[in-house]
Amino acid sequence: MANHSVSGSLGDIGWMVGPWAGSLGPQTVEEAWSLPNGGVMSTMVRLGSADSVDMIELIAIREVGETLVLHLRQFGPDLSLRHSDDMRLSACDARSVSFVSPGAAIEGLAYTLLDDQTMRVEVTITGGTVLGAELRRA
Repeated sequence: MANHSVSGSLGDIGWMVGPWAGSLGPQTVEEAWSLPNGGVMSTMVRLGSADSVDMIELIAIREVGETLVLHLRQFGPDLSLRHSDDMRLSACDARSVSFVSPGAAIEGLAYTLLDDQTMRVEVTITGGTVLGAELRRA
């Protein structure tokens, strides 16, 4: 997985650290990125409404050599595993990072810092459909 030419480090994506919240259609999205520690940065994502949780997702981004690998585990409200994937880094700069897993149910995941208080998250699913949400620092 790490044998590709895109380089990046956790230091490049330190702007992601902290709690974020926003909407994806009628649903609320919450995530809180940890400080990098031991070569890993992680978050728990919660998607739902005031009445229910529809999905919980655990994401860890690891430094592997001179690149980053994103490990994603998605669970239903009963904590049954829905999706598991390891994604390779496709781009990384001072304000954005993206990962891909061609052919998977979730083909891409991208984060872009729009301003100091706003981050855009885009999820590309099978067939190229992009779901996007703007999250604000909570």
